[in-house]
Amino acid sequence: MQDHYVITKLINNNVVFSTDAGGREIIVFGKAVGFGKKRGDSIDNSKIIKVFEPSDTKEKNFLMNLVEDIDPVYIDMTTKIIALFESRLHCKVNVMMNISLSDHIHNAVRNKQEGFQVPLDILEEVKTMYPREFLIAKEGLDLIEKETRTTLGEDEAGYIVLHYINAQGQHFRSDAKVRLLFQERVIQEIEREYGVKLDHLSVYYSRFLTHLSFLAARLHDGQLLEASQSTLYPLLVQKYPRLEACTELIAGIILNEFHMPVGEEEKGYLALHIHNLLKNLKMEESSNGTTFK
Repeated sequence: MQDHYVITKLINNNVVFSTDAGGREIIVFGKAVGFGKKRGDSIDNSKIIKVFEPSDTKEKNFLMNLVEDIDPVYIDMTTKIIALFESRLHCKVNVMMNISLSDHIHNAVRNKQEGFQVPLDILEEVKTMYPREFLIAKEGLDLIEKETRTTLGEDEAGYIVLHYINAQGQHFRSDAKVRLLFQERVIQEIEREYGVKLDHLSVYYSRFLTHLSFLAARLHDGQLLEASQSTLYPLLVQKYPRLEACTELIAGIILNEFHMPVGEEEKGYLALHIHNLLKNLKMEESSNGTTFK
């Protein structure tokens, strides 16, 4: 790490822009690293948790939108989990894993604390195909519990492994072209249905793409969630009626193109992500005609 960092732009208390020795713009992340600071001030190196060097403007904007929403403690935890993978498996992972996995863990902990968990229906396949990675991921769960006092189940260890596999440039039983085409089709249908342009730089959009990527993998393998009853889906569509039409439209695409019926539990996750995307745009209508403000 270089000895001297000077702030070029203040994002928030935990995220600042600086430059490295070669004059390249970097993103510095740390607890209160920007607190009470302004442009031109030096950065206290003892507060730095992680330094990210974006490859281009698009990646810089993507990183900035993600890190603004993540508590520094999750970046710190993820850095330690990645270090376990790198030291045990003698590999290097893409820097984006630090961001995407931090965001995932942050949401997983918050969901668990609110009594909501997202199951991983391909958990047994992950455990069988990647046993070493899964054991490391379970150590990561212990670290998360120690730091947050929140116990996450083995499903989350599976998700950590999938993030690692993606960061290695591998694909978990999924065809990349099918996955990308599916993501593009779903996004187009949502934008057409609501007459909006989604914010492709938002955290919610990134989370939805991750969900669609895993969904595409399961569609490719013919393994959707079982058609069990869901309390989430009926509650969402009752409160936000337009969500039902949009979600059913996507379910119809899946049925027509993959010949797989979509159950209410799967629809519930889709509807929740769409709801968050539209809430971010202040566009979703409720049952009484009001809109988000």
